[in-house]
Amino acid sequence: MNLANWFKHPHEPFIYAALTVALTAGFGYGAFMVGTLAMGLIPGTWWGALVQAHGHAQLFGWMGLFILGMGLYFLPRLRGVPLQSATRMPLAFGLLGAGIGLRVLAQPLLAWNFFGATALPFWQILWLVSAALELAGIFVLGSMLVTSHRAAKPLIPTSPAYPIEPFLRIAVLSFSLAFLLNGLGIGYAVAQGKSTLATPFENLIITLMFYGVAVPMAIVFGTRTLPLFMRLAPPPRESLRLLARVYSVGLLLVLLPSLVPLTAMLFPSTLFQNRVAEISAALNLLWGIGSLALNLCILIFLWQLDLLRRRSSWVANRAANTRPELDVLRKPTRANYPDSGEYGRFELLIYAAFAWLGLTVVLNLARVLGEFTDWFRVSPDTARHALAVGFVTLLICGMAARMVPGFSHKKGLVYPQLVAVIFVVGNLAALLRVIPTLFPNSEIALTLWGLSGIFGWMTIALLAFNLVTTIRSNPAESPLPLSNLLHRG
Repeated sequence: MNLANWFKHPHEPFIYAALTVALTAGFGYGAFMVGTLAMGLIPGTWWGALVQAHGHAQLFGWMGLFILGMGLYFLPRLRGVPLQSATRMPLAFGLLGAGIGLRVLAQPLLAWNFFGATALPFWQILWLVSAALELAGIFVLGSMLVTSHRAAKPLIPTSPAYPIEPFLRIAVLSFSLAFLLNGLGIGYAVAQGKSTLATPFENLIITLMFYGVAVPMAIVFGTRTLPLFMRLAPPPRESLRLLARVYSVGLLLVLLPSLVPLTAMLFPSTLFQNRVAEISAALNLLWGIGSLALNLCILIFLWQLDLLRRRSSWVANRAANTRPELDVLRKPTRANYPDSGEYGRFELLIYAAFAWLGLTVVLNLARVLGEFTDWFRVSPDTARHALAVGFVTLLICGMAARMVPGFSHKKGLVYPQLVAVIFVVGNLAALLRVIPTLFPNSEIALTLWGLSGIFGWMTIALLAFNLVTTIRSNPAESPLPLSNLLHRG
């Protein structure tokens, strides 16, 4: 890809990389792990390292690279300026891609003791190098965003970015902290001679990536694009900024319980160590308050997004300004949507994704209730995979189907009908992954987990095929019926 194409289509390399990571170390590792459990194979000492490598691939590779690809194209334009210092983009992409790729290979090989004990220092060095590369890559990207921010138009209440700017700040800060904690966690693990990150590091990184990056970026993209793509009433501008303040406080309180053992671990002292249990108990209450605040903010946003169409569309009052004599020149659009189906039924994926987010909120609130009443217990794994497989993956699939063709200057997806197939397969993957967590000790749960891994991988494979075919297609080509694909097969 030459430099001119980096300027025109900066999102495409990131999308290719995100899909590659998802098909291999992301959903690929996941399918392998649940498949081994379904077949009754007993995990070895390598299991924890493979689980973390899989999680890193999903959070930083699949989700992180996709958000970066779409965000670097979309977000600077909200401030009226193209991405500045774009000549650094190939360097940043190379550093990030190499770091993530090295991480998902080096950590499992270190745990497997590949090539014997004499090779352990080699895998440890590669693991450390992976963190350094990722940090360097995010630093380069950060310098580009800072330069773009300085060149942007002043932010005023009427600016398109005004209502979502606080959520964007939360996402950028959380993303940067997650990379920093990943580097510190790997350094600490290597110093201790271990092949997995300590639990406080892992918990902080997962929380930051899900609730500091994924949810705020969904609010950013949802607020700015879904009213246009789905003809919805836009969320109130001022209330979003207030919501961001409450959300940020809730997120901080949720992070606190993991910060105490992390601090005690990195800076051991007898006085502090003796009070860790006492301090953690006090912070557990703050965690409950923060979790309630954070999840209630998500519910309020879902209500304000108006996917149930309680309010009139933003175009409802513009009917009088149209020119009926030009109707014959316009291609008829679908009811309630401005497109004619060239992006497939992308809205089904959007509705499903936010339904999974709503379910995640319910599971989180039930978990808080269970923590303080002992009436019942909800596993964190249940909410985590409802968010990861249900919300994040389906939302990426839906937004990619609608936005990537336009970013790549195409008229639509080559195979728009494939989007409905992705909707079915993706929801099956989420259901089969989440439901068994409610009865994890049953034999059927292992079988369902195995099937979920297969359906999850198929979801990404179908998305990758549709996006790559679209990006590489002739801009003048019209969308093709699914029967053409079946006929080719």
